[in-house]
Amino acid sequence: MADRTQGTKIVLTASATEMSEFGNSQFIAFVGGFASGPVPKWIIRKFLYPPVERTANGKAKVAPYGLRKVEAVLLQNGFSEEDVAVVHPADLSQFVGPNTKAVGISSMDPSGMGYVSKTYSSLVGGGEPMNAVEFKALAKHPAILRHNPKVIVGGFGSWQLERKRLTKDFGVDCLVMGPGQEGIVEVFKKAVAGEALPQRIRSPAKPDEEFPLIRHAAIHGAVEISKGCGRNCQFCTPTVLKKVDTPLETIVKEVEVTARECGEKGTQITLVTEDIFLYGATDKTFIPNEEAVLKLVKSVASIPNVQAIQPSHMSLAPVVCKPDMIKQVAEVLIEHSWYNHNGKPIVTGETGIETGSVRLMRKYMAGKMLPYKPEQWQEIVTQAFGILNDNDWYPLATLIVGLPEETEDDVQETLSLMDDLKGYNAFYVPLFFVPLEDCLLMNTRGAELDSITKMRWEFLTRCWEYNVRIWRNTFLGNRISNPTLFKAVNQGAIPLAAKVAQKYYELTRDEEIGNVIWKLANVV
Repeated sequence: MADRTQGTKIVLTASATEMSEFGNSQFIAFVGGFASGPVPKWIIRKFLYPPVERTANGKAKVAPYGLRKVEAVLLQNGFSEEDVAVVHPADLSQFVGPNTKAVGISSMDPSGMGYVSKTYSSLVGGGEPMNAVEFKALAKHPAILRHNPKVIVGGFGSWQLERKRLTKDFGVDCLVMGPGQEGIVEVFKKAVAGEALPQRIRSPAKPDEEFPLIRHAAIHGAVEISKGCGRNCQFCTPTVLKKVDTPLETIVKEVEVTARECGEKGTQITLVTEDIFLYGATDKTFIPNEEAVLKLVKSVASIPNVQAIQPSHMSLAPVVCKPDMIKQVAEVLIEHSWYNHNGKPIVTGETGIETGSVRLMRKYMAGKMLPYKPEQWQEIVTQAFGILNDNDWYPLATLIVGLPEETEDDVQETLSLMDDLKGYNAFYVPLFFVPLEDCLLMNTRGAELDSITKMRWEFLTRCWEYNVRIWRNTFLGNRISNPTLFKAVNQGAIPLAAKVAQKYYELTRDEEIGNVIWKLANVV
């Protein structure tokens, strides 16, 4: 057995915001894109994103799905369980030592350039996004600086370090761009052998490349059911990738791994996908394969110890195309509900509205509404929300502010769509446009706070007015059971805090932000 005091050969980790389950909520995890403001970091780390549970030997009991896949790849290619440790950054001192040859770091948003971070750190202020703060803390961890292992960084957000030229500042020896196994194995073997590493490698996955099964559970019970989308939206990276479905047999085995590790207490499973409704679909116009989707959710639901199932993403056109499929899928998922609204079990999942502008739909995302036409987009959105709500499915919907060449007329069309959606239950997340790496709009200018016109402020406010009206009582009710305290917080503490915030923003940043906060606090 290896002497842990001397360090584990390969240590895999991620920042504190990514190595947390955020109180068992994937959606609250978006708050990692906000700045911490004046709140001490130790309070945020303890109450907002506490560390994941540890196993008896100190390793992370759950970890990001991508990190679990890297672990599996290494274990399949010559390394043993004693050679590889997946740990929370707070535990690095216990695992990084003189014998540690490589520290592998997975990151989704290392410099705060993601959609949520860019938007809400700009709007709310308060410093760097927590994602960026925690990545910096990880990169400069005393154990890494003391023992000087090779630092290898990958993950969806690794491009940010290259674009901002931060690899040297953060002590990164090698940046891995892409999920291909060959590149991952090669760079870790070189690190262990003490060989020099390239500053950057591109490691694309090969067509039909099969990845090994995860060996241990991922955060939020994540199991990937498909990669890519194929709808070719120009602002998005996954949509330009051809959709590849994970075989059902593989999905079931990974769910079984997760359920087995969680034991009798049960587990919650997140089906990671760009669109659950297109699982198994082969039609070029994106007509769903109802049989494949139903077989998928029923197969996962039938596995012992699976208590809740949550799809990560979905699109709206399939909802209108196959409403009976939605009904049948919802019946299964309601029985395995993760969330509730005012005490009623619901299903949810992230979807993209993005805009109400037919012109922008046609220009940047003409495949988004297939098999329908761009001119039908607003009708598709409202019909889909109606069908989803009828089946207790409350979507989390993103909308984009500041797409290239967006005009006030385009914003007005989106506001008109929001008027049509007023009576539906959903959660709306307005986001600044960010030119992501490898998307077709990569070389365009992103939206900035100074580009927010009065009409765009109205749009941002409208989204959050809806959210407060729909979700405020549920959010508070799930956290405050005492009726007297609930009333005091809802009618006293929140308005008081909002008034303080309003005055703060009027004095230090932007009067418009303060007015929005005060307005939201008084939504009924």
